[in-house]
Amino acid sequence: MGKENAGQHISEEVWARIKDQVESLKYGTVTITVHDGRITQVETSSKERF
Repeated sequence: MGKENAGQHISEEVWARIKDQVESLKYGTVTITVHDGRITQVETSSKERF
């Protein structure tokens, strides 16, 4: 299946940026794109609710 301990190879900076994006949302999604077991892209989509 996946690589063992793959999360250990992700830098603290990447985790911090993902955390910041999640915390900045009121409603929306954070999409993490992975290629060959590595995070290559993080997209944020927000929604306004009335």
